[in-house]
Amino acid sequence: MSEGAHTVGLRERKRLSAMRRIQEVAFGLFERERYDAVTIERISTEAEVSPSSVYRYFGTKEQIVLWDEYDPVWIEQLFEEIKTQPPLIALRHAAEALIVGPLTTDEEYVRRRTKLVMEEPAVEAASALAFYEAAELIGNTLSEALGYEHGDLDIQLLSHALVGAVTGAIHHWYESGFTTTLAFVLQRALDALDRGFSIPE
Repeated sequence: MSEGAHTVGLRERKRLSAMRRIQEVAFGLFERERYDAVTIERISTEAEVSPSSVYRYFGTKEQIVLWDEYDPVWIEQLFEEIKTQPPLIALRHAAEALIVGPLTTDEEYVRRRTKLVMEEPAVEAASALAFYEAAELIGNTLSEALGYEHGDLDIQLLSHALVGAVTGAIHHWYESGFTTTLAFVLQRALDALDRGFSIPE
């Protein structure tokens, strides 16, 4: 590995470590106090960084909650899989990489984030926008990989169905009181996409 590549890698690890530390501090403040009562300035003070650093890393308070260091990893894997695999198989492979990794080792942290998303209207609204943007991004990638025109109806339906299934699984996980693992719920959602939904006609 070149010195330049090593430096970039080290810089990225430091950035992720700083963002995770700020997020952990923010979660603690949000859980002890009202979300609306906690300011960026308060978070920066508790995390011992400048407010400008928090804004540079996250942009908004909502994004402090929504940021997930694993998102780029599974999205990159999904896009690589889509190039050679059918969309549902690609999504399953990418999801299974999460299921056997961070969703198992960091599930308590994911649970804390999910509670904040579901219980804070501003964060929930930002989350809905993020899911929409994810669906559009997946749709664009599918169109390019499969040779479809941008905005093709079938591609739009598929990409939004994929993201909707994940969204629905997370909502179910929260509303059921986290009585099962998120990995189990996501597996059920993927199975339903494969086989169809078991709802009587």
